[in-house]
Amino acid sequence: MPPSSRIPPLLQPLVRTPKDDSLLLVTGTLDASANWLVARFLYDALSGGSDREDGNKDGGPTKVVLVSWMRDYDFWRQEVRKGTGLDLGSLRTQGRFAFVDGLSALFLPADGDDDGTAGGAPGAPGAAAAGNRLPTRPGAPPGRLPPPPGRTPPTPASANAHALALAHAHAHAHAHTPPRTSPAQPGLHTLSSASLDHVAATVTAALASLRSPGAASTTLVVLDNPDLLLAAAPSLTPSSLASLFLTIHSHQPVSHLLVHLQSDLALLTPSLPPQPLQIAQQNLVVKTAHMSAKILGVRLLDTGVARDVSGVLRATVNKDSWATVGALRSAGSGGRAHADSLEEMGSEVLYKVHGDGSVKVFERGTAAA
Repeated sequence: MPPSSRIPPLLQPLVRTPKDDSLLLVTGTLDASANWLVARFLYDALSGGSDREDGNKDGGPTKVVLVSWMRDYDFWRQEVRKGTGLDLGSLRTQGRFAFVDGLSALFLPADGDDDGTAGGAPGAPGAAAAGNRLPTRPGAPPGRLPPPPGRTPPTPASANAHALALAHAHAHAHAHTPPRTSPAQPGLHTLSSASLDHVAATVTAALASLRSPGAASTTLVVLDNPDLLLAAAPSLTPSSLASLFLTIHSHQPVSHLLVHLQSDLALLTPSLPPQPLQIAQQNLVVKTAHMSAKILGVRLLDTGVARDVSGVLRATVNKDSWATVGALRSAGSGGRAHADSLEEMGSEVLYKVHGDGSVKVFERGTAAA
């Protein structure tokens, strides 16, 4: 199937990485997930080659490192294959794709761990990772422990404080944990600490695991929901996360950095009194938006749920750094018209995600088909 059928024409100039090095921001909400959009960025980067006229200033194939704190490798492998037909497993073996798992070792119980104890024998590969997890019990969220016998259950406020304290201690206790990789599964890496130093070291190891082809190539790093760390490790600040983004982007092989954050109103609109997590999330989204050359945000329709529309996609471009991007000037026979129409209509389009993973993107007043 040709690329044009994988990515709708209106979407092609938006998911194409610019020639110049840049930071990009994608935002989503709980009821309007941006996973399908991130999958199209992965497809556009990994399916292109030396024949691409834009998105790769050096002419070589693009390599990708995906770091996810909210979803594991199997989810992304299935999401990308279902929506675009791309095989991430094959690209891993080719050294063009690497995945850093920030979910399993930090927030999920060990396989077969039914009593909250670390699975595996002492010294086994899974034992150390299990020791780094927040304590859990069956059916309970990470970080929650059952009350001891004879003690009344804690109040919601004290339970939340207890969970945050555990996460805080966890982040500092394992701040210098070395990156973990699996020799049997090249291209797969695991975060075992919420420390930003550990995150940076693991991403560096993932970048080093990518193979360098003969031709010069560019590298896209995708950070999926790093804002989760604001809740899991209260010692982290929006400024420190923003500094991490710039640190990763400054690595020599990294040409583009795509950050996926949540923009739910419950997170961005402070309550009375304002909660620390709301303030931190708002600051992080604003800081990242100011650093980004392009912002793509998905949300529900202002009028609510519709049968033939999944949501609204809004594109905001920093024209000062985006003026020379060929994606908006020469995206094929209809690329320029599509780009112009986006600008004329306020850079908003509607989209419909179908059950088979395909996506339709269309202007207001037209049918999804």
